[in-house]
Amino acid sequence: MEDRKNREKKNREKAYETDENSARKQDLSASDKRGAFQESIISEQIKRRPINKYRLLRRSAVTALLAIIFGVIASVTIWILEPFLSKWITKNEPVQQRDAVHFIDSGDEVTPQEVLSDYMNQEADLESEEVTPVTTAQIPLTDEQIDALFAKLILDQKDYRQIYMSMAAYTREMNKSIVTISAITSDVDWIGVTEQISKQASGLIIADDNIDIYILADRAPLAGAQSLKVRFSTGDVTEGRLKAVDAATGLAIIAVKKTDLPSDLASSIPLATLGSSYASIGTPVCALGSPMGSSGSIAYGMISASRSTLEYADTADAMLQTDIVGAPNAGGFLFNFNGQVIGVIAPDQSKGDVKGLIWAYGISELKSRISAMCSGTPTIYIGIIGTFVTTEANVELGVPYGAYVLRTDMDSPAMLAGIRTGDVIVRLGDIPISNYTDYVNALQTFDVGEKITAAVMRKSQQQYVELEYIMTARASGIIVEED
Repeated sequence: MEDRKNREKKNREKAYETDENSARKQDLSASDKRGAFQESIISEQIKRRPINKYRLLRRSAVTALLAIIFGVIASVTIWILEPFLSKWITKNEPVQQRDAVHFIDSGDEVTPQEVLSDYMNQEADLESEEVTPVTTAQIPLTDEQIDALFAKLILDQKDYRQIYMSMAAYTREMNKSIVTISAITSDVDWIGVTEQISKQASGLIIADDNIDIYILADRAPLAGAQSLKVRFSTGDVTEGRLKAVDAATGLAIIAVKKTDLPSDLASSIPLATLGSSYASIGTPVCALGSPMGSSGSIAYGMISASRSTLEYADTADAMLQTDIVGAPNAGGFLFNFNGQVIGVIAPDQSKGDVKGLIWAYGISELKSRISAMCSGTPTIYIGIIGTFVTTEANVELGVPYGAYVLRTDMDSPAMLAGIRTGDVIVRLGDIPISNYTDYVNALQTFDVGEKITAAVMRKSQQQYVELEYIMTARASGIIVEED
């Protein structure tokens, strides 16, 4: 009995060992399988999915098309809504109206005919003057008496000092209306360093309105500037902007906002007084600005030669020659000794036989174009190069007073209408013309594109007959810049 129990016990232990070994084998088999599986995963290679170029191109095209459609829709929407948005934004903002441009004109302008007539009358008076016989009441002075009189007129250094101090005080007063304009540009040198280049020009304060003041200057030193700095005689410096350029003379108008100036300067702008450039030979003048090439330089002299009219279409620009030897880059303005501007120094000083003498554009001929440039309106172009009719031509040859036509520009409105050399314009529209200056001034009363009726006198069979021609006004070469 006991033996049987022992055998059963041994059998149970053996069966248990057999089950345990079987389970251990199963665990080892599973472990081997997992290791093999992990090893297969580790050794697996991941390949990149091939790119479908056609699909990529199609998606790019669709994206670009959607961007274009969106841009077009946005542009159309802004274009439609912009006027309404602008009105809504600015409806409560007050709009400042610009007043008429204000000049100071001496008003003592004379015509060339009057100057020539006065000169001829003086010559006639000298020729017709008779020598008055000497009477007992007219005893000639002795040499001693003459020497005594001239001895009283001898000037010493105190007198010269007083004269020059008086002239210096006068020029200081005139210099209040002169400014220095600096044209600033930036440049990068070969090592990458940025430097500022500045060129200077003299300017003349000639007009103002309730918004801006206007400065006349030579355009050449200011060309290509990225910014303009205007320095006043008070030392104040502010920004300026180019408003207009005259293609014939190269003169420019620089505008400065009054709000950018100190209140005391803005309330009392030192405007220059524009005089008459029909000055007689020998008239004393002073050149201010930069006649010697540097800003603030001064020179004294006189008008030394008769005027020669420049042959520009529809202008009456005349040149004043002085006996002042200036710099090759001279600039500035001529003043008479009545406090009036009579000329604008021309940049090219090689017009005469004597090199280096300062020439100037006569201010009388520039007034109408200066006014047009300040107001921002283009002048009118017809294409007539003309001159004045002298008294001799009128008396001896019977040429009527008016604007004498020297020639017309090719394909200009005047040439296309039929006006030719030798005609004398006596009326533009309803405005009578008695000289070439009248013609230039009358032309500025018309608008671009307007039909202008010109009445001319043409010589036919030893007499002048009146003819009428209709021309269409064009815009001149004045470039008006955006504000």
